[in-house]
Amino acid sequence: MNKITLLILCLGISLGFQACNSKQNKVDNKLISVSILPQKYFIERIAGNDFKVNVLIPPGASPASYEPTPRQMQEMSQSSLYLKIGHIPFEKAWLGKLLNGKSKIKSIDISEGIEFIKGPEFRHGDHVHEGGIDPHVWSSPKTAKQLVANTFKVLVELAPEKKQEYTMNYMKLMTDINIMDKGAEAIFDQMPSKAFMIYHPALSYIARDYGLTQISIEHDGKAPSPAHMKEMLDLAKKNNIKIVFLQKQFNIENAKTIAAEIDAELIQIDPLSENWLTEMNRILSYLKR
Repeated sequence: MNKITLLILCLGISLGFQACNSKQNKVDNKLISVSILPQKYFIERIAGNDFKVNVLIPPGASPASYEPTPRQMQEMSQSSLYLKIGHIPFEKAWLGKLLNGKSKIKSIDISEGIEFIKGPEFRHGDHVHEGGIDPHVWSSPKTAKQLVANTFKVLVELAPEKKQEYTMNYMKLMTDINIMDKGAEAIFDQMPSKAFMIYHPALSYIARDYGLTQISIEHDGKAPSPAHMKEMLDLAKKNNIKIVFLQKQFNIENAKTIAAEIDAELIQIDPLSENWLTEMNRILSYLKR
């Protein structure tokens, strides 16, 4: 191989690496990364298909323990924006790593303006809920309205030429949420018994917002001890609870045991569903029974 041929070959390899790196580092202004599927629902209801949404926690995975795949991290590196929920364990564990060295990615907390439920700091499995803040703000129509409002504001800033279209879509979505909200208020105001039981306390904001009592089988983020199980059974009988909720991402056995003991129906729910409005209406319909 002569010197000229070798030089051309080396130059070709170098340009190939540069093109590859350029592609990896290129930011896609139409790509938005989010933590959970309900955020994708909100974005698409407002902006249609104007943006590609990279959801880091896939269907069936738990925000408490999920680790992003290399492909997700690559898509994250190409995103122009990360919309975080704030305070969920996944973001606490991974957001710093995902954003490290990626100065072009803007991170925005869409939970700004929400009044959080706070309590003493507690451990849940292998993580700690920081400052005792309950992160499940997407799991109530009232707090979800603020998430939607903040998302709308961001999308209009990204595509100001679409403001009129996005405003109309936003108002339609808010109308759907308001109908659900007002319907829930009307029913719960008339209910004599307002307690419900759930394995993992994912519906704390629904309980607060509509004057209900959430009884959690999980204790301090851990599976219940025999003593706590007995306490839960006594509470369930005292409150005449006939439904036990179990979030899709959690083990069924302890919830099954309690449901059988009190002759209650075990209902699996998924507040992390991509079809957020349908699932929230479903959850509220069970709570109204």
